[in-house]
Amino acid sequence: MACNTLENLFLDHAMLVRNDVVKSIEDSDFYIKQLPKEPWLDGNGYQYSYPIYERSIVTKAVTDSDFFVDMATLNTTPTSDNNLPDTGACSLTGHNIDSFGITTRTVSLKKAAINSPDICLDDLKFQWQVMDQIKNVTRVMAENSKWVWSNTYQTEYLKAAGNCVTAGVAGIASSFVAGTPPTSELTFGLLEEIHQELGFNGGSIKPSARVEDGTPVYTAVGSTYTFNRLKRQSSNGRNDFLYAFEGQGPVTGSMLGAPTLGGKVYHGYKFAAIQFPPRYDIETGAYVRKYPYSSSNATRGKKWDVAAAYKNAQYEDTAVYHDDVLRVLIPKPGTAMGGMSYQQQFSWAGEFVWRNIPDRNCNIDGNIGFFRALFAYGVKLERPDLGFVVRALRCDIALDFTACS
Repeated sequence: MACNTLENLFLDHAMLVRNDVVKSIEDSDFYIKQLPKEPWLDGNGYQYSYPIYERSIVTKAVTDSDFFVDMATLNTTPTSDNNLPDTGACSLTGHNIDSFGITTRTVSLKKAAINSPDICLDDLKFQWQVMDQIKNVTRVMAENSKWVWSNTYQTEYLKAAGNCVTAGVAGIASSFVAGTPPTSELTFGLLEEIHQELGFNGGSIKPSARVEDGTPVYTAVGSTYTFNRLKRQSSNGRNDFLYAFEGQGPVTGSMLGAPTLGGKVYHGYKFAAIQFPPRYDIETGAYVRKYPYSSSNATRGKKWDVAAAYKNAQYEDTAVYHDDVLRVLIPKPGTAMGGMSYQQQFSWAGEFVWRNIPDRNCNIDGNIGFFRALFAYGVKLERPDLGFVVRALRCDIALDFTACS
């Protein structure tokens, strides 16, 4: 197959790679799926400012006994000149809401790009080889795109959260201090305190869900193993598991296999597990975040494994998620290579293009190309006061070994 024909095939498949990447990762991570996304405003360059309206409450205390006027006590005696009452509903004095409190914030556009491994066109002679190569590229780019976006969105949410809670240390702060590290693992008591604070801040107006009695339900995002330990601490939770099949008629098999347990609410929370919640150690008096991956040499190139430093880190973050904390702004894509254009208003997963860059030394014949993913986003902060992050001790998984009886 001629090189120019191969080149055109890769150009034409760039958008299809992006579509397949989106389908592969859009439901694979909590933050990728849940963070609200909107298009970047056209004509605003790389940065613009916007107003945020803070909470404004009526100056008169609503709990005062005279907040509401009893209409029966108003003077309704007609006047002598126009036969209308002196006072009434039309002359009811209103209680004032002070002028809106406004905070001006700035959002900036951030960009990055990742390149696929090189593809040598001379190695591809048939169209099926091209399709097989595109399949491999899609898998690699999907895995890397998921890692880029899941980690970036998680980091941005944790950075945007205005409330930092250290397990075992009293009070809620605006940042974590290594001098007072966590002394406790995550507990329901701590989550209930955050639940109350979220209600005080107005988070109960639009929670993740509500239970039958009207209690707002929020989402805790973190490690599934931390959440499993947390649920085992609660005797009520264990009873929920034990009697999960009550009222459902005859049941065979283990009670713990109840399908009704999926998405269950505990103490006003649902739990969403992510692959790599942030973990930290304290080094030279400061928190140091541990990167999940480390590389080592393979027979050719490098291989990447989960790092021991991440597995053994002392502290771990759990986020209490609220939709109103921030918005992710995505710029609209331009025209793709090969004359193809995107139909979507914006593509949160990025733009994927084929590049073949002739070079005097390493690509003199123009027969080596690669796929390039162009990422861009901005973070629009709206309600940081509704974001909470808990840093707690990370405990090892109990293996629960049992000897033979």
